[in-house]
Amino acid sequence: MDEEHDAYGLILLDEKECWQFLADYNLGRLGIVHMGQPMIFPVNYALDGRTVVFRTAPGTKLAMAAAGREAVFEVDEATPLFETGTSVMVHGMLRQVTNRTERERLGRLPLRVWAPGDRDHLVRVEPSFVSGRRIPMHHPDDGLTADGG
Repeated sequence: MDEEHDAYGLILLDEKECWQFLADYNLGRLGIVHMGQPMIFPVNYALDGRTVVFRTAPGTKLAMAAAGREAVFEVDEATPLFETGTSVMVHGMLRQVTNRTERERLGRLPLRVWAPGDRDHLVRVEPSFVSGRRIPMHHPDDGLTADGG
């Protein structure tokens, strides 16, 4: 399989690989800027086609969604033994889901919430673009990539 690399040697994931990676997880981080300050929130999520959906309580995330603010959603995984890992980011707009029919349909997604309290507001990240990178697997002792390069 031919892999495309960035200028630093990281493997670039295509859009399909990014969405496949996101489908394998259910916990990510939502990044926003609020009152001039960057903020990051862990959220449980599910995919609805090519969008990210999560539940939240009233507060900053819901207010940003109601205002249609820009956000980035990120999921990553790491394998410390081989000093490798993958990161995928969804760049887009937050939207509060208010349509009753859509809320009912989204309510059937496998969307579990770990945080306590009522989190019955649904928010969607509508992507502008998706990007992903993977650190090539190597053996910590030799400093080489798995393919010997």
